[in-house]
Amino acid sequence: MEFDELVPCWNGLFKAKVFFSYCRCPSCQLLYSPIFFTGEQLEKLYAQMPPNMDIVPRKSLEKTQAGYFDILEREVDLTGKLIEVGPDIGLFTKNCVERRAFDEYWLFEPNRDVEPALRGTMGDSSFHIIHDMFGFDSVPDGAASVAVMVHVMDHLLDPIATLRSLGRKLRPGGHVMLVTHDEASLLRRAIDVRWPAFCLQHPQIYNPETMRRLFEAADYTVTKQCRTVNYFPVHFLLKQGLWALGLKIDRLPTFGQVSVGLKLGNMLTIATPKGAS
Repeated sequence: MEFDELVPCWNGLFKAKVFFSYCRCPSCQLLYSPIFFTGEQLEKLYAQMPPNMDIVPRKSLEKTQAGYFDILEREVDLTGKLIEVGPDIGLFTKNCVERRAFDEYWLFEPNRDVEPALRGTMGDSSFHIIHDMFGFDSVPDGAASVAVMVHVMDHLLDPIATLRSLGRKLRPGGHVMLVTHDEASLLRRAIDVRWPAFCLQHPQIYNPETMRRLFEAADYTVTKQCRTVNYFPVHFLLKQGLWALGLKIDRLPTFGQVSVGLKLGNMLTIATPKGAS
């Protein structure tokens, strides 16, 4: 397919199932796409992309993100300053602000359309919104205590370089928390190529072991890995299941917007740069 043909397939979870072929690296076992979009093409694709997961009710998203925060809070001292890459409207950061976990925030969000909502989330806290997704030069070296990326790493063309850059911005004893898809999950094995994370937006997809190897290559030590609970409306899960089986049904009962929490193929990893103390 030509680039223009792929643009309509880029947006939306329930579009035609189109993605680049994935290969398994014989050395590190990473699952990746050897053929992918160029940087210029990616800029065009992300520029016209609608808000993240806007087909899932906000309450479900907030419960999921609060779960990520709870894990981080149990594992890491939440003082100092936070970097978040790709906060969108601030669903994760909202938990930090409400619980006054950090005293300053650097938020790297390229989508200018979400800035008013993100500013509203941050309230009167001290924060900086940077529209260059990886313009980490705006953060002094050694300034942050925690860096967070929720479903960002799967999208990156050079994740090791990104992790190394973030590591330089962390103070001694600082941590990075990532949430990613897990291609070794039971759900992925059960529905094979119909797994939703196989899509045009993901040049590579991780599992716990390849994520550990990624952090090792970027000079980090992994301190925590676990599966995460995601909350979805019942009708959303039913529609996902039917589409995975090839039944293209668009209209389903809402079941009163009842949501359920399931471990459906995502994982959380926390790591600290080597030599930190």
